[in-house]
Amino acid sequence: MAGLESKRIVPHGGRSAIGAFWNPDFETIEPAELRPIEDALLLRQLKYTAKASPFYAAKWRDAGVDASRVRTREDLRDLPFTEKSELQAAVEGQPAFGSNQAAPLDRLIRMQATGGTTSRPMRMAMTRHDAAVYCEAGARAHWTAGVRPGDVVFECMNYAMYAGGVNDHMTFEALGACVAPVGVGQSRRLLALLADMDVDGALYSTPSYALHLAEAARAEGLEPFDLGLRKGVFSGDAGLEVASIRADIEAAFGMVARNVYGTSETAPLGAECEEGDGLHFLGAGLYLAELIETESGKAVPFEDDAVGELVLTTLDREAHPLVRMRTRDHVRLTMQPCACARTGFRFEVLGRADDMFIVRGINVYPLAVGAIVGEFRPAVSGEYQVVLEQRPPLSEPPLVRVELAAPLSPSEREALGRRLTERIREMLVFAPSVELLESGSMPRSEGKTRRLVRAYLEASA
Repeated sequence: MAGLESKRIVPHGGRSAIGAFWNPDFETIEPAELRPIEDALLLRQLKYTAKASPFYAAKWRDAGVDASRVRTREDLRDLPFTEKSELQAAVEGQPAFGSNQAAPLDRLIRMQATGGTTSRPMRMAMTRHDAAVYCEAGARAHWTAGVRPGDVVFECMNYAMYAGGVNDHMTFEALGACVAPVGVGQSRRLLALLADMDVDGALYSTPSYALHLAEAARAEGLEPFDLGLRKGVFSGDAGLEVASIRADIEAAFGMVARNVYGTSETAPLGAECEEGDGLHFLGAGLYLAELIETESGKAVPFEDDAVGELVLTTLDREAHPLVRMRTRDHVRLTMQPCACARTGFRFEVLGRADDMFIVRGINVYPLAVGAIVGEFRPAVSGEYQVVLEQRPPLSEPPLVRVELAAPLSPSEREALGRRLTERIREMLVFAPSVELLESGSMPRSEGKTRRLVRAYLEASA
């Protein structure tokens, strides 16, 4: 590791992959050894960004800050946060990739578009080096989640410029797996392919799609277990954070399900190892992580059980650098060592800050509601939605829609609704209105499932 603090972290392409680790040098590095490496990389990234990105040059000038004065990660707090809405505005009305395009067009090799705050997607691009860095981060994550050379990965993510499509496809290839680019909307074709191939494979999709695929298989007279999908790597929505959803997926397919975390603007940066005890942060040398209070923006110390919003800074990006980008994801940290020997902090995603709502002074995430709904299986299917009729903070509890797994008599429905209400009140300190819906009546999605419905916005549209 000596001397790396003055060098770029070059993706190693698996040359030193050993057992449980894709890149043991950075997955098991001690924090004291990592810090000077990342501080040096941060200084180089900021110097490059100030010179190459008109967006950040103007942003820092308008804020009256000088990025050249940053010497350590603590000094980053003097620089303003980057909001997704700002990145969207930097693209709108601009040619090619907007004012944060920090590399010339003839060095860009791939385009992606992420959901923005308006109807127009936010355009980003990669240089060849950026794509290699993405593959390095993704290979660490997917290797941690159990993908290996020799696996056939059936990738069921959206390939239409979504970061998890082509980018993650290339990541699986980089670590040596064979990738089947299935995409979305191809469930019947995938079922036929799996039946014909007779191979133990790996499914890469959202948790919602795994549940959809299981239903599609049963509709075709097939048992999901017989499809041969023995590994599941899931990302894109927060389904695996709900224990009942994870259990249903694993039981249906006879697979081991592992969670991978990333954002559309960065890369896969966290994954569960074989211990299954939280997501490991795997961005050492590539991304710098901070934790902040969402409302105040104040730093939250990295310690056991710390809760805050995750903020990310690129350490080695050419085309679209990001400095203190707010993910709007609320996480809880675990700083205790893991038996797998990885040294990055572990974390649990509590939910999106954008989805959190306040009921009579209590912060509530839809995921917490989903975990409670899952306790009532098999009477319910596990599908649910939280409906906000008024703008938070709420003076009255929200409506919670829950789908039944099978028909119930009126008295059984009444009793179940009452038990659901009482359990939510016991655990989350508010008593919602519970609406029980018939089996199969709630929308299914091959992508992200909508768990929070802001009806007050739809009513005013």
